[in-house]
Amino acid sequence: MSRSNFDVLVIGSGVNGGFSAYHAARNGLKVCVLERAEPGVEPSASWASAGGVRRLGRHVAEVPLAIEAIERWKTLEDELEADLKYHRDGMIIFAETDEDAVAMEAFVREQNENGLDDVRLIDRAEALQIVPGINDRVINGSYSPSDGHAHPPSTTRAVAAAAQRHGAEYRNGVRVTELIQQGDRVVGVRTAEGDEYFADETVLAAGAWSDEIAGSIGLRLPIYMRVPQMLLTTPGVPGTLKPVLSSRNRALSLKQLPGGEFFIGGGWPGEVGEDRLSYTVLPSSVEGSWAAATGLLPAVAETRIAQSWCGLEAQSIDGLPFIGRVPGVDGLVLAVGSSGHGFAISPAVGRAVAEVVMGRPTPQLDGLSPARIFSFDPEAVDKFINERPIHKILSIG
Repeated sequence: MSRSNFDVLVIGSGVNGGFSAYHAARNGLKVCVLERAEPGVEPSASWASAGGVRRLGRHVAEVPLAIEAIERWKTLEDELEADLKYHRDGMIIFAETDEDAVAMEAFVREQNENGLDDVRLIDRAEALQIVPGINDRVINGSYSPSDGHAHPPSTTRAVAAAAQRHGAEYRNGVRVTELIQQGDRVVGVRTAEGDEYFADETVLAAGAWSDEIAGSIGLRLPIYMRVPQMLLTTPGVPGTLKPVLSSRNRALSLKQLPGGEFFIGGGWPGEVGEDRLSYTVLPSSVEGSWAAATGLLPAVAETRIAQSWCGLEAQSIDGLPFIGRVPGVDGLVLAVGSSGHGFAISPAVGRAVAEVVMGRPTPQLDGLSPARIFSFDPEAVDKFINERPIHKILSIG
């Protein structure tokens, strides 16, 4: 058994854990990241994500982080000294029924009121100018020109490398099994190998596996392991689609990569294995996802499915992440429960988590406080975890 001491321990090397480590190390803290595998590998959410970089459709509690993150993405490749395959081509959510078209007008007003000033309503004529091949049912849409997409595995590995350049230690192949608590304070972690790591602050950012680790000190996180599916097609005509597309009545996140391949997400579920490390792609979800994509953009049907896979991620009970300190538990900071839409805001999340660790004010986290954990009815939490409802919010990536 070995013992190690640090200023900050980060459990998990996904994008949230990686950016937290990066910012903490940049501020001169002695940081150690503990990862059960390696950064950005299967089946983690940061490996499987559809890679949307969006503000559009965010809950108001996430808007401050989303606005900050979009600005960071403009120069993030230079900052991390890496190719993140970032493309800033916008995002559109379409309405395909009269009812949805009316609701879309209110949705755009809400986005503007939340501080997304450049989001605007587009009619069918403008929609056809931006995406000439859309179906004949599209009536209008909300257009966010500043949104885009990037490559999650590349980003995850790039931020890990950048954190290490600033002095953070990464210890891969280390499985944290429990938090070490002394009184009301978390002082470190214990691993499956029997090693102990101690630190002034511990950041829990272990994604879908965070519930087991938190449970070691009796903290029940209202999350469950979701298994969203992704599809990648053979190449179509490059440049057919620039922005990321979705629709109010489709579970869909659709983008085209530079090589012409269409990348299709949207939260269609796979099935998790009993080991909580494996998954099964469901044919019914493949069919549903394919129908959603080809129905909105018929040109997709001119390609064929080349790959299908799933990732394992944490879905929270209210669809929002838990970021910040846990009331009554000193020394523990959460960055969990991103619920399928955490990739885009991870640069801002990591910056904010580092601020929390250093004891600085973080008003942008007020609506995401882990204090919410104790406000949910225990019976509702039981039902949520056991029944595992599918959350619509995953449909826009």
